[in-house]
Order: sequence, then C-alpha cells, then structure tokens
Amino acid sequence: MEQQVLFSHLLGDAARRASAMLAHPEEAARVRSLDDDGMTVIERLECSPVAEDQLLAAALRLSSQAARPDAIASALQCHFATPPGWLAVEAQRRAAWNGMAGHGLPLGRAAEAADAIEKRLAVAGASKATGLSAYAGLYSDLWCDPRIAAPATARREMLALVSVLHARCAPPE
Repeated sequence: MEQQVLFSHLLGDAARRASAMLAHPEEAARVRSLDDDGMTVIERLECSPVAEDQLLAAALRLSSQAARPDAIASALQCHFATPPGWLAVEAQRRAAWNGMAGHGLPLGRAAEAADAIEKRLAVAGASKATGLSAYAGLYSDLWCDPRIAAPATARREMLALVSVLHARCAPPE
C-alpha cells in the first residue's frame, strides 16, 4: 500500500517537473538537444539510478510539447498502468547481470543514494522505516521494469539499492 502511494506521489512530482521544464520553448528544446557530452538531458536522467530521475525522463519522453501537469500525469499513469510482460522483464534482468561476473553490485553508490532518500524522508517528516520500506519495494519493481529506459549500469545500482534499503529498514537485532 505504501509503495503504491509513493509511486503515485512520484508520478505526480515527475509530471509537475516535466511540465515546468517544457513550459518554455527554449527549455523544451534544450531537454532534447545534445550537450557537450553527447547526451540529452533525458538520456542523462535515464543514466541515474534515482527513481525520481527515471520517472522524470519517462514523463519528458511521453510529452513532446508543453502540457499541464495533469495531462502529463495521465500519460504517465497510462504508461505504467499495464504491467510489463514477463519476457521483457527477464530481458532487462539479464541485461543488468550481463558482464557482472566477479564484480558484484555497486553497494557503495547504492548507500549514497539511500542516504539521499533518508534525508528526503527526514525533511518531509515521514516515518523512516515505512518510507525506506516503500522505496525498497519500489526499487524492487523498477530496477527491471522495461517501461523505463535505464541502461544496465543504472539498473544494477537500482538493484543494489533494494538490498541497502531493506537492510536499513530492518529492525535492529
């Protein structure tokens, strides 16, 4: 239940942020233009293991022009309404694990991302255990979701984040 509430909240935030970014024609063009590093703003967001960045990237890809936040939120909700097929999920899992032999998951980077999540929860005054558990569930579903365009490296970080978040929300022994 908490995970669904969190996901709905994050979709709304992504819609508002995308709407603000696309409101001005020059900013809307910049979002899709290559920067000096050869990537667009959207591609850079997709390389992030942060769920908020992934959902913003999806919102920007689904919205080709300026739109109200509620219209973008509706597009996002439609995009995520139907669960992905098992074969597409399995393909994302395999792609994330490909080339991982002997390297393990990037737990250090995942710990940094978990620190940022904890700070956001503290600022919002949310329950740490409940919030971390909701984020862990979200990342557990999102890391292999083919409806986001994250590359394998970001997906591995998201998977590592599942373990780190579960460990942090577990009761002390």
